[in-house]
Amino acid sequence: MNNRIIPVTLALIDSGERRRLESIIGASPMVRLLDDDADEMGVLIYEPGPNVDEDMPQIIHALETGQAEDVYLAGRDADADVLIRGMRSGIREFLRYPVSEEDFRGAIMRTAMRRSLSEPDGERGRLVTLFGAKPGLGVTTLATSLAWAVERQAPGSAILVDLRRPAGEAPYFLDLKHEYHWGHLTEDITRLDATYLKSVVATHPSGLRVLPAPPGPDRPDPQSLHLILEQLRQCFECVIVDTAWPDDGELPREVEQADHIFAVTQLTLPCLARTARLLEGLRGQAPDAGRRLRLVANRVTRDGSITVEEAAEVLNKGVFLSVPEDGPAALSALNQGVPLIQAFPKSPASRAVARLARALAPKREKARKGIRLPFAGLFGRKAKAGPEAGLAEAAS
Repeated sequence: MNNRIIPVTLALIDSGERRRLESIIGASPMVRLLDDDADEMGVLIYEPGPNVDEDMPQIIHALETGQAEDVYLAGRDADADVLIRGMRSGIREFLRYPVSEEDFRGAIMRTAMRRSLSEPDGERGRLVTLFGAKPGLGVTTLATSLAWAVERQAPGSAILVDLRRPAGEAPYFLDLKHEYHWGHLTEDITRLDATYLKSVVATHPSGLRVLPAPPGPDRPDPQSLHLILEQLRQCFECVIVDTAWPDDGELPREVEQADHIFAVTQLTLPCLARTARLLEGLRGQAPDAGRRLRLVANRVTRDGSITVEEAAEVLNKGVFLSVPEDGPAALSALNQGVPLIQAFPKSPASRAVARLARALAPKREKARKGIRLPFAGLFGRKAKAGPEAGLAEAAS
């Protein structure tokens, strides 16, 4: 994370709170207080007063033009209208009086994190999110096998993140013992950096890194999850998330931020009906989701009454990947605590996942020249082909 000293400007009405913040700033090595006539503004801490209607357009302009690095609202009570105007304009913090050192430090750390993540200091890894239209569709089986296969294709590149609620199960599929989970990161998100993140991550014998879920039904708050996912993308080339669509229907951050979204369904009428409703809701919340979303039909049988083509017609979207039914192999792999693709690499289901893994895995330079690996350019084709064409080929 960027460790520069962040400048702070105070625009406060309450003189007591101004003295309190001046004292907190003076004791912190992370920040420095600017004079009122300074050329720069840094982080502006503003207390709305009688002239708020006149001040807010100027403050928002300063934020949008970069004159202000960040803006925090402050006060004893949060005016709902002012907060809404601020949130819509990119103001993310509110410091309630009396301001505590902990609250101030947390806000400054989040500013530093957002700045660090926005700086072009290297390529960000791909975020790949898998979720099911309903529980019990085999999403965790697919996610663990996909992550394992990507790591095998490109050692050191992949991490599996378990965001499944009400209880994460990825460690059972990998027979993975772990001490920490993402709940430890959210306990003090202000500490989050690459070193702290990697100290929490568990390592599978294959080399695959895993960020397990804590016990209980809670999810990270949206801001903490955003920071965790973005930090993961700074550390790993392929971040694979096993999740479930929330019951409240709200767009999850791991879907909103994903580069590739895989919605898993089965070829049954109830499941297809639920998938159709889910896709409709997703398109309403994220208009660009169609570009990033691919349908995966799991546990497809040869004698099923509904075909892949019929499912695509019902859902008004082509099925990107068809994974054949292989229940005995999947159950055996789970009971062994081994990814399906590792335990039964020649299984039809494993072969389908392997094709996807080859497309997603970061490409490594090969010593021999003149040989083109299968699917070598699927995610990096020339503009003429486009990502849709490459991905469609990977699933064929």
